[in-house]
Amino acid sequence: MFSRIFIERPRLAAVVSLILLLAGGISLANLPVAEYPEIAPPTLFVSATYSGASADVVAQTVAMPLENEINGVEDLLYFSSTSSNSGSYSCSVTFRSGTDSDIALVNLQNAVKRAEAQLPSEVTKVGITVEKRGNDILAMLAFQTDGTSLSLNELVNYVNNNANTAKSFSNAPSKSASISYYGRLTYNYDDRYNVQAIFRADAYDSSKLSRQARWGYFPSFSAGWTISNERFIKDNVSRDILSLMKLRASWGRNGNVNVLNNYRYATTISKNGSWYQYDIADGVLSYGSGPSGLANPNLKWETSEQIDVGLDTRFFSDRLTFTADYFYKTTKDLLISITPVAETGISSTTINAGRVLNTGLELEASWRDNIGDFNYSVSANFSTLNNRVTYLDPSVSRIESDRGQFATFRNAFEVGYPIWYFRGYQYDGVDHETGEPIYHDFNGDGTVNDEDRTYIGKGIPDYTYGITVNLSYKGFDFLLFGTGVGGNDIFSILYRADRPFHNSLAYYYENAWTPDNKDATMPAPSAVASSEMFWSSSAQVFNGAYFKIKQIQLGYTIPENITKRFAVSRLRVYASLDDYFTITSYPGLDPETASSGTSNMGVDMGSYPTSKKLVFGVNLTF
Repeated sequence: MFSRIFIERPRLAAVVSLILLLAGGISLANLPVAEYPEIAPPTLFVSATYSGASADVVAQTVAMPLENEINGVEDLLYFSSTSSNSGSYSCSVTFRSGTDSDIALVNLQNAVKRAEAQLPSEVTKVGITVEKRGNDILAMLAFQTDGTSLSLNELVNYVNNNANTAKSFSNAPSKSASISYYGRLTYNYDDRYNVQAIFRADAYDSSKLSRQARWGYFPSFSAGWTISNERFIKDNVSRDILSLMKLRASWGRNGNVNVLNNYRYATTISKNGSWYQYDIADGVLSYGSGPSGLANPNLKWETSEQIDVGLDTRFFSDRLTFTADYFYKTTKDLLISITPVAETGISSTTINAGRVLNTGLELEASWRDNIGDFNYSVSANFSTLNNRVTYLDPSVSRIESDRGQFATFRNAFEVGYPIWYFRGYQYDGVDHETGEPIYHDFNGDGTVNDEDRTYIGKGIPDYTYGITVNLSYKGFDFLLFGTGVGGNDIFSILYRADRPFHNSLAYYYENAWTPDNKDATMPAPSAVASSEMFWSSSAQVFNGAYFKIKQIQLGYTIPENITKRFAVSRLRVYASLDDYFTITSYPGLDPETASSGTSNMGVDMGSYPTSKKLVFGVNLTF
């Protein structure tokens, strides 16, 4: 690769870029469209194709004539260029500040036109469009090798007068709108019985849903009974023993349309957006238009309904508190992106196609007390979650996440399983004589293939928990805070079969089969280094449970009789260990960060671990 730069003198300026991509095909530069004060020349993007050219050939046949012509353009400040062995050339042209953008554009086009006459005969222009919007330029340039060509003026006139010319812009300013109505009614009787009703209505503009479906209506109701205020409790149980007991229940509905945009319920015609070959024997492609998507006028709000029953209690003069909640949540009309049948020519469309059930129990308890000057409190929480897909549209048997680098392992969304579970091959161990991996043949046909992929794990924890401890004695204070999860799995994708020189977990090496270690749990590295089946199997699934001490902090508050001498009302110094200790069996970097989004939950693609921190600090109050 070579690069060069010519500079006249530094001066504030704007850039006009000429880009020649000499690789093979037509490319289109999409520029933002906005009206800005024209204080500098616009940016012109031109793209083209050229094959089989080394950097030296490009320099002699393309770069040299272009640079000779561009270097003579009026008001040029400087330009730089780069060529590569892949047959590409780019040139960035900068004009003096204050140069008229229209003049700069014409001068650059004329320079390119003169340079074209010096290009090799097999490189001929067949189409260019240049359009100016405000201070921006959109341009497309294509080359072919059949010997035909058009002059620059003919091309510009032809394209600008052609109603079918495709002009595509991105990052343009946009507007969206929503409206909501909200009302609440509450009633309380004698601090024993209370009820509440809420009604909410939401609507978005037509970019999300049609006029007929844009409104969503979301009611909710709750009721509470403070049992501790009933006479049969107040007259028989001391407040020092039971200060609060409240039973509550609620039902509510809410909605979601966040995944919708760009009028997915309708479709438009994408003008000149596709190539089509009409004749199998003739390789000539025709440039044409087609639907931009598959319309679904029946799209509607995704809704969730949840029932919650809970109990709040406080005992022993509020020193002991305990809260319990049970929830039952159903999400229906789930908005899902699916791949239609190939005959439609559409890669994806959105439908209301699913239903998901979440149930669980949430518990929280705390105790606080003091012994003289020593104060302490301990609180803990524990919650469970059972997640299942209960329905999918009959046209959808299963939805699998897209993971191009792994053709067989997927996160899957399927009835009867947790959302986005791991789907791959079941690894059954090692052939102790050969070191080869063994996989489960579920259909019993004697061959392990795609039909034998199955459930091998899930990224959603069955339970989560946490603990907080606070201690204080006179000016000293201490905090310990930790969280943990369990019942979840992690699928490690730190290694790829198509890149055998990448690093992997030491776990596979330490547990690998060798002639001297035939009882190993992992196969010989040579047997699986390039095996996509092994790296897409349950051999990559690890227990994702962990307990992490998120913070240990020790502080000391200087007595006020000392700090007031310096006009400081409170001075506290502290030291803290943050995310320092993790208890886990996962051999990867960090089980807490080992996930890659909703549809890839539990998949560790090498996520950066949470850093361990030693912190010293001072709190000052004046």
